[in-house]
Amino acid sequence: MSIRKAAMPIVAALVAMVALAAGGAGAATTSVTITVPTAGQSISLKKTPYLAVAGKASFAPSTAGATTLYLRRDGCGTSNDNPHLSVTTGTDAGDGCGLLFNAVVGTGGDVDQGAFIDFPASDGMPLPLDTHGAITGVISLAGAQVGLAEVDVTLEALINGEAVTLGKTTGSAVLDPTGDHTPVPFSIQPSSTLDGSDLQALDLRVLVHGPNIYSGFISLSGNSYANVPSYAASVNKSVQVSLDDSTFAKAVPARIDATGTAWSVAIPAPAIGKHRLYARSTQGFDTSAPTSVAFSVTK
Repeated sequence: MSIRKAAMPIVAALVAMVALAAGGAGAATTSVTITVPTAGQSISLKKTPYLAVAGKASFAPSTAGATTLYLRRDGCGTSNDNPHLSVTTGTDAGDGCGLLFNAVVGTGGDVDQGAFIDFPASDGMPLPLDTHGAITGVISLAGAQVGLAEVDVTLEALINGEAVTLGKTTGSAVLDPTGDHTPVPFSIQPSSTLDGSDLQALDLRVLVHGPNIYSGFISLSGNSYANVPSYAASVNKSVQVSLDDSTFAKAVPARIDATGTAWSVAIPAPAIGKHRLYARSTQGFDTSAPTSVAFSVTK
C-alpha cells in the first residue's frame, strides 16, 4: 500500500486535533535514574579517557490491544454539529443526521449522498498504531433503508507532523427497512511500515452512495465505530544524557538493553574540574523529569 500525503482540509482538522491532544496530556509514563557515575565520585582523566555512564529506566508496558473510536455528533443542522471520534460513547444529539442531501435513484443507479463528512478524533490521541491486524468497524445507516448502500471510508493520520493516508475502502450492505439501522462493515489494513507509529491525530471520512432511497443518515449513539489495533503505550523509547547542560541541546543517545530497564553509554571524559551529568527518558511524546548527578574530574 502506498503512503501519500492527505488533502489539505483533512490536514487542517488533524492539526487542530493535535492541539487538543497536547492540552490533555497526562502524567509521565517514563522515568530514569543514573547509577554510574555516583554522586560526588572523582574520576581520573589520565586513567579514564572515556566516562562510562549507566542507569535504570522505566517505561509503560506496550501491550498489544485495540482502541475503539465511536463516531459522535453534537447536533444536526446547527452551528456546532461537531462530528468527531471519541473513545467514549453515549446518546448523540446528532444521531441519524444525514449528509448534505438525500435523493432517490432507481435500480442500478448510484446516488451520491451529497458530500463526505469528516470525523476527527477529539480524544484518545496520541495513539500507538499496531499494524499486525486490520482496522475494522461499522458505519450504520438509518432512514428509509431501501436499496443497496455503499460507504466509502478513508482514514488519515498525522505522523511526525505529516498527514498520511492509513487506507481507504468501500463497504456495502443491502439495507433492511424493518430494522432501526443497517450496519455497513469496513476493513482497512495500514502499511506494515507504519507499525509502532505514534498517531498524533486521526480523521475518519465517510461518503455514502449507491442505489438507495433516502438512506444517507448515519446512525450514531454507539452504532458506528472503528476498532484500531494499538499498543497500550508507545513502543518508541529512548534515553538521552547531557553533560553540564540541563537543556539537552547536545544530548547523546544511550543504548537500552534487552530488558528495557537498563541503559548505558560512553562519552569522552570532560576537562578537569567539577561537572554535572543529566539524563532523561522518552516514550512516544512523553518525556520524563530529568535527573542529574555531580562528579569531578582530576588529573
